[in-house]
Parts: sequence; C-alpha cells; structure tokens
Amino acid sequence: MPQIFSKISADNFQILVWKIEEPFAFFETFPASWSTPTIENPIKKLESIAARYCLHQLSPEFESLVLVQNDRNRPFFQNSEWHISLTHSYPYVAAACSPEKRIGIDLEKPGRNIEKIAPRFLCPAELAKWKDASNLLTLAWSAKESIYKAVGKPGLSFQKEMEIIDFNQNPCKAQISTKEEIAIYWEEFLEFSLTVALI
Repeated sequence: MPQIFSKISADNFQILVWKIEEPFAFFETFPASWSTPTIENPIKKLESIAARYCLHQLSPEFESLVLVQNDRNRPFFQNSEWHISLTHSYPYVAAACSPEKRIGIDLEKPGRNIEKIAPRFLCPAELAKWKDASNLLTLAWSAKESIYKAVGKPGLSFQKEMEIIDFNQNPCKAQISTKEEIAIYWEEFLEFSLTVALI
C-alpha cells in the first residue's frame, strides 16, 4: 500500500497522501453518487480518481454523501458541513477534510523554474526572505495554493492579497486581505512539499 505517512496532524482535520502505483480500477471504490470530471488525458484522469479514493478513505461518513463540483470544478459535498480539498501532481495525490474549518491542501514537486516566477506570487517581504532558498519558494507556492483553495475566492492575488509570515513554526501563520488569519501546516518530502491551510 503506497500510502505516504505525513507528520501533519491536528484534531480538527485529516489528510491522506498517496503515491499512485496501482491501476485505474483499484481506485474506483468510492460511491457511484460521486461526480467525476470528464477528462480525456489518462494520467490526469487517474490523478483525479485517486484523489477521490483518498477522500473516501478519510471517513465512513462520506459513503452516504454526494460529491459534486462547482462552476470552477472545485469538489464539495452537497448538503453537508464537511470542508474538503484535493490535490495531485503525478504520481502523488492527497485529500483533506475538516468538519469545522475551511481547508485547502496542495502538494508541489520541485522545479517549474521557481526562482524565476517567485516575484509573481510573493510580496516583496516574502521574496527578500526566501529568494535564495528554492525549497522555501516551493513551500511558499504550495502554501498559497492551499490558501487559495481554503478561501475559495476567485481571483485572490497570491502576491498582493496573501502573506506568509515565516516557516519557523509548524503550523505557521499567514494573512489575507480579508484580515483572516490562516494556519499553514507544512512538511517537506524528498519528492515534494505538502501544505494544508486551515481557516
């Protein structure tokens, strides 16, 4: 079982991280009432199905819920108080849920020319702190993706409306333009960085 065990944990949320090594059929065990995106790319489709598999494993309560997607393809449970989030970057996928807090999860593999694009997603204070540390730039990118998912506000600017205070603590703190304070749980693996944002 290629479940990846994470040190990220708290009483008010759960996560499950997985490395895909199984065929497509292995992951098709979630309820038929769960919508799945119509994706032609086989890898993207496998990622999506595997992330839903992870979500299904998090709670037996999810068996009776109906999973749908909003107009931005964000999954949510219909008529439920549960907050959920999915992420994937092949071959890794993850899911997160919380019964009481808005939640976002993201995993990012290193690369994507992170030093070059950092000025586009970091504010000047963040850039000054982390410009010479590619691992922290990747972590910051992942954290802001998680924040974006948790907030759920279309068009929220990574550079102008989010600020991560530092990564000296775990969870660390971030702020957004609405003045809400966000807890960022984070962990670095050899192959990727993982973050969870909780509001």
